[in-house]
Amino acid sequence: MPAALKPRKKPTQTRSTVTVDAIVEATIRILRQDGWAGCTTTRIAALAGVSVGSLYQYFPNRNAIAVEIVRQRTRAYLAAVIDADLSDAGTPEETIDAAIAAFVVEKRKGLDVSFALRDALPEVQGRQAIIEEARRFVPALQAKLEAAGARIADPMQLAVALAAVEGAVWEMMAQDEAAIGRPEAITALSRVFRAAAGVSPAAGGR
Repeated sequence: MPAALKPRKKPTQTRSTVTVDAIVEATIRILRQDGWAGCTTTRIAALAGVSVGSLYQYFPNRNAIAVEIVRQRTRAYLAAVIDADLSDAGTPEETIDAAIAAFVVEKRKGLDVSFALRDALPEVQGRQAIIEEARRFVPALQAKLEAAGARIADPMQLAVALAAVEGAVWEMMAQDEAAIGRPEAITALSRVFRAAAGVSPAAGGR
């Protein structure tokens, strides 16, 4: 990912972590109120209670902050999947349905921010950021799914499958913003995930 879309430095102390968190939270508040067009580094810094210079110590521009938000939200989605209770799933299909349902529940919590960032995603290479974050979760996600009876033919495809689900979510909502809240959405998204990840019953699985 280009340097212009990466944080300049990562917070290593409590004070710097608080500063970065304040910058991200301020950006989210502006996104919710005024959308991407209303996000400027000057406004973000003022709302975060930091100087523009302090903001630039951590982020080179507003695009880099947007990427950080995308990364944080992706981590939240995937953590929800890892934490999901899949014990009631009796088949690989039910396992994936339950995992995708957990993903969708978390996704819906931040839909307003996602909508605000939608037009900026190509500019900030949001899809690449999603895949990069998803790769970090591949071992845990593979173990989670296989323990519930769904074998992954190619673990390296898991990150791509997650990105495919994200893309399918946006395609659904482009047609109807309420679509993601309907039960049939889970079935459709599960189908996308299974096809992209190559899911099959685990040997000796349920």
